[in-house]
Amino acid sequence: MYEGLRIERRGRVLVVTIDREERMNAFSQEVYDGLLETWTSLAGDRSVRAILVTGAGDRAFCTGMDLKAFAERGGPNPVKADVHEQLRVTPLNCDVWLPTVVAVNGVCTGAGLHFVADADVVVASSTATFLDTHVSVGQVAAIEPITLLARIGLGSALRLTVLGRHGRIGADEALRIGLVDEVVEPARLRARAAELAEQAASGSPAAIEASKRAIRGALELPMRDAMQAGWELLLSHRDHPDSGEGPRAFAEKREAKWQ
Repeated sequence: MYEGLRIERRGRVLVVTIDREERMNAFSQEVYDGLLETWTSLAGDRSVRAILVTGAGDRAFCTGMDLKAFAERGGPNPVKADVHEQLRVTPLNCDVWLPTVVAVNGVCTGAGLHFVADADVVVASSTATFLDTHVSVGQVAAIEPITLLARIGLGSALRLTVLGRHGRIGADEALRIGLVDEVVEPARLRARAAELAEQAASGSPAAIEASKRAIRGALELPMRDAMQAGWELLLSHRDHPDSGEGPRAFAEKREAKWQ
């Protein structure tokens, strides 16, 4: 459907694969446009309950800007002044609150780090590596390390940033600092990610969205205000049909029928 992007439905899970293996799954304008259209289309599709994002092949997950294309056209593409209008590559960037699993199958850098920062669960191949090469190619590393702060803390974010291409870390180190949540053998990666996405798809969509809003919102508020905002989301959900359906399904030992 979109050049450089493969979209598949597997039951309740939407699988999105960045498919530019010959360019290490670097972003093209077509990939960017396709991701934006894919995420925004989910607003009207209630049959999708979870998202899985990965890259084609086993060399790279996503390496961000296509530097060859950059050089060929003599500079960057035009961008918007408002970062929130420009940066719409992940579901969360597009106000999509479905549970999102990211399967990192190889090198992850640049825009690839956005998917890691905004994911709910990150599974990495044991051969995956992570780095931020911006400063090594004369670019400012601002957005990626800022969005990763909540996951890995100031020290790890600065190390990745200032070391550039020399700051590459492996999957085990990524697990240690909290950049990823699980490391598996390469042959098991996509199956494990699909398993986790299906598990996430079984929960109440309304409850998951409210929970994610509470948790993500807490990053922008003092603790007392974050607790109150979370409490208000919890209270507002009590009138939702899923709030009663969950306990009934548990008591009746059946699968819940979410609204």
